[in-house]
Amino acid sequence: MLQKILLVDDHKVFAESIASVLRNKYEVIEVSSVEKALQLVNSFSPELIISDLQLPEQDGFFLIKTLKSRNITSKILVLSSLANQATFHKLMQLGVNGFLNKNVSSIDLLNAIQKILQGESFFQADIYDDYIKNFKLKSDKSNEITPREIDVLKLIIEEKTTSEIAEILSISNYTVEGYRKNLLYKTGATNVVGLIKYAMKINLI
Repeated sequence: MLQKILLVDDHKVFAESIASVLRNKYEVIEVSSVEKALQLVNSFSPELIISDLQLPEQDGFFLIKTLKSRNITSKILVLSSLANQATFHKLMQLGVNGFLNKNVSSIDLLNAIQKILQGESFFQADIYDDYIKNFKLKSDKSNEITPREIDVLKLIIEEKTTSEIAEILSISNYTVEGYRKNLLYKTGATNVVGLIKYAMKINLI
């Protein structure tokens, strides 16, 4: 029995050309809207849903969110010309199984589909590589000690209490505790002694 693919795209010529390639190996149904896709998904029970993001009325993001909320187990491959980092980040958060630009070759598309149906993920290499680089840069930046955290660290070293630090910096006790937790996390320390060692390392004391 052929595995089933539901193709969601409102560009008829493009959808038909993709479907003609896929029908050599899979059972394919084409629909042009999110509404039609949601109507068919339960009765057709596709192993894979291939969807564009730019669709009439409701977009591909809405489709993916709805499928996830309904616990639909179909794999999801996004095939879209919206190949930017903001879009890709949203798709990663939504947990799609793959992403390819619409200008992908038939060979690469079939390869991606095969891998996804085998339980793997498949993301266009150049977009995925850029995403990982940006993610690492943001991660590294998030681990930097901020000037405000340095202020709190100095007062901790001076053995000021949480209430005293809050009063000196005109912030709440809760905020001070937040800074304290951030400092422990970012420095890898487990207690005040560890924070003092870190302060010595960066010549703060």
